Amino acid sequence: MAKQAPRRPMTLMVISPEADRIHMALMTAATAAAMGQPTTFFFSKAAAKFLTNEGWEKLQTSEGVASTEMDIALDAAGVADKALLMDGLAALNVRFVVCESALREHNIDATEIITRPAVEISGLADIIEKGTGGDWLTF
Repeated sequence: MAKQAPRRPMTLMVISPEADRIHMALMTAATAAAMGQPTTFFFSKAAAKFLTNEGWEKLQTSEGVASTEMDIALDAAGVADKALLMDGLAALNVRFVVCESALREHNIDATEIITRPAVEISGLADIIEKGTGGDWLTF
């Protein structure tokens, strides 16, 4: 039996702090990872706040709906909410990276970053190198 070629990596660059965009990025990553595609998040700009311990609770959708209200509506509709997606992404070993420059730009201390899933602090050079030849999406 012929050996199957490795799947191309998928890199999701998340720069928007809007909860609905972040949710769509989480859904996309969960689907890609479940299909066997190596998947990496790169959170930068104001989206870096999402990866703080209380970051999700402070975000809103593009229409001004609180992220927690959006989660309630998603759950009622039978759609995975942020908590379910984050647990799934951790189980699927999706790589989470937060931009070191974004932490400085938004005055976020590294001790404020969530621990599940594990989040690496790195920069664009690392992401570009490891994502070479793969698919790129920006949210």
